[in-house]
Amino acid sequence: MKLLFMVLAAAVCLMIVLPASAGLPGDASGNDHLEKQELVSMILSALKDSTTLQDARDAAYVYSNWNGSPKKIIDSSGKERVIWRPFHRIVVMNSETLETMRSIGYDTSTVVGVDKYTLKATAFFPEFKNTPGIGSIWAPDYEKIVSLQPDAVFVYAEISRSSCDEIEENLAKTSPGVTVLRFDCYLPESYPGEIGILGDLLDCQEGGREFLEFYTSNIDTVTSRVAAVPENERIKVYFETWNDYKTCAAGSGYDQKIRMAGGSNIFGNEAGEYPELDPEAVLASSPEAVIKLVGSMKYTFGGYNGGEEEIFRQTHDALVSRKGWKSLPAVRDNRTYLIHTDILGGPHFFVGVQYMARWFYPDRFSDLDPVCVHAEYLTRFQGLPASIVEDEIFVYPRLRR
Repeated sequence: MKLLFMVLAAAVCLMIVLPASAGLPGDASGNDHLEKQELVSMILSALKDSTTLQDARDAAYVYSNWNGSPKKIIDSSGKERVIWRPFHRIVVMNSETLETMRSIGYDTSTVVGVDKYTLKATAFFPEFKNTPGIGSIWAPDYEKIVSLQPDAVFVYAEISRSSCDEIEENLAKTSPGVTVLRFDCYLPESYPGEIGILGDLLDCQEGGREFLEFYTSNIDTVTSRVAAVPENERIKVYFETWNDYKTCAAGSGYDQKIRMAGGSNIFGNEAGEYPELDPEAVLASSPEAVIKLVGSMKYTFGGYNGGEEEIFRQTHDALVSRKGWKSLPAVRDNRTYLIHTDILGGPHFFVGVQYMARWFYPDRFSDLDPVCVHAEYLTRFQGLPASIVEDEIFVYPRLRR
């Protein structure tokens, strides 16, 4: 009997493609706790009837890895989720969570469906190029999602909350056995906690701790130094998204990142997270540094998808040549920069924060090397070649090392 238990427990990683159902497998008593005798009974049943083999494997996993009890976590939506068995088939509708899964060392071979934006990011997510697409959070393909028989679907918590609420509600009606989990994985204030929760959820605790240490050390390198800069002496920053004269204000992820880097967001008190500005307001604000975001809309170039340096130069020249901009301190002092959303808008925004810190306070951060940090992140946590950092352009002008 002991031998049978050991053999089946060792086979737990050989997952058969079947959707999970609610309730602990093998919990005959219904008390939400799997006892040893219940597991033994399930093993014996599986030996007689192979159709119960997957349930027995799941039961062995729960018994040996979760102490026989369901896993309970609170995701970024604030809801408690109960996980009854390990995931076999996952649909991920936000690439930020998928990237974080790789960072903590999760085996993403269980991912059977991804959103259309992940499919487009072939340089960063090459392993998913042949994975079925399920649309996006704004236009989900419910028929495809259901056909993939997932036991878990990951969507955002805060971004486009109404769209993700609708996805969760619809899946609860059509596929009540599917667990919906909500994480953002791009906001500085919540990301450290999300790393830990995902590590626990996916049984990647050690990988989660390793990545969190890497992330925290690179953020702390910046924040510990800028803490010494008085608020009234911080550099005045105008940040512009890929929509001309559209900025960021308090509550947005970009505002958080500017402040982490030691900048004072001159439009941080505007109404709304992403207010549109009158060009005259930018001139009147006299920014000492300008950060322009590229990588989407009419500025879709660069980053992991590649792009010639010439288009960066032309975009930068057009920026500083705007009417009246020659009088701005940022333009006079050559402190205008382009930064790609790939390193500022997703999970590895800490790379972009390091670039901004170098730009804002070159004397304080002369030893900071965001290029090296970026390369280490790709090789150590993403399984991608470091050569990407040298071959592609993520900021302009390029950092002098």
